[in-house]
Amino acid sequence: MKKRLLLVIALVAALSLVAAAPVSADGDKPINGKMELNLELAPCTDGRFVTWVGTVVIDGTTYGWADFPTADDRFDKKFMYFEEYWRIFTLEPGEDPTVALACDNGLVVLDGINDGRGTAGGSAQADGTVESGYGPFADVDPGSRMIWRGKITNFKEDTLDLKFKATLHIFPLK
Repeated sequence: MKKRLLLVIALVAALSLVAAAPVSADGDKPINGKMELNLELAPCTDGRFVTWVGTVVIDGTTYGWADFPTADDRFDKKFMYFEEYWRIFTLEPGEDPTVALACDNGLVVLDGINDGRGTAGGSAQADGTVESGYGPFADVDPGSRMIWRGKITNFKEDTLDLKFKATLHIFPLK
């Protein structure tokens, strides 16, 4: 009788673990990526202005990334504060992101808003939310938290040819 009871308990425990596995692996994990951006400072044909354009690699797929300021930068003795609209857009295999691609609304697969701060040494961080997701990101809920942390990798005060690397994280709503 004891053996049978132990077998039933072990079977129930094993089945509950198997049943729980698909739930935790089904989109409840964060989206993580690595960004590499270039400072562009260019207008779009529709009047918007894009500041940073580059790539973000998520789960082995390379997408385009672009930032569009939504307010004037503010400065104090330690930080530059910024607000921006960000977007992730599709790229064809082997295609490099450009200002024209960044400005193309038809390529957007995920977007949102964030605000952040940067230091005089080129480090920066931002926190924001997702506004909408399409295609491969259609299941990302609006309001999901987005953060990135990064640094200008070739910081020189006498050039605007700046490169920026960061890590990206998007956390699902709970």
